[in-house]
Amino acid sequence: MGTGVVSWSSKLQNIVALSTTEAEYMAAVQAGKEIKWMHNLMHELGIPLPGTSTLFLDNQSVISVAKNAEQHGRMKQLDLCYYWLRDAVQEQAVTPIFVPTTQQAADLLTKLLTTPKVREFCQMMGLGGSGGS
Repeated sequence: MGTGVVSWSSKLQNIVALSTTEAEYMAAVQAGKEIKWMHNLMHELGIPLPGTSTLFLDNQSVISVAKNAEQHGRMKQLDLCYYWLRDAVQEQAVTPIFVPTTQQAADLLTKLLTTPKVREFCQMMGLGGSGGS
């Protein structure tokens, strides 16, 4: 809330992807569903959030597939439940935005980083990050 992170998840995907784009698209679907759930929760708590919710992604191919129905032919073997993201983007419930990998704050939770990057990403997540040396 505000400037802080309120949700994070890491889990193995339950199916094998045939490409990096497929794997990241499946992860984006799960993140999009979490965004939608949080949006609905805020509404239930009487805190309506105006407009569309932003989904930050570091894969241009995933954004292309989510925005363009024609791109889904490349991943037609995916189960229909994974087309949820495309529908959410078309309904303007979720807007995928490109974030360069070097600026992907979630890497703090999944990768080995240098101390300056840890501090930078902590600040981006609203966690301070200005601790000792």
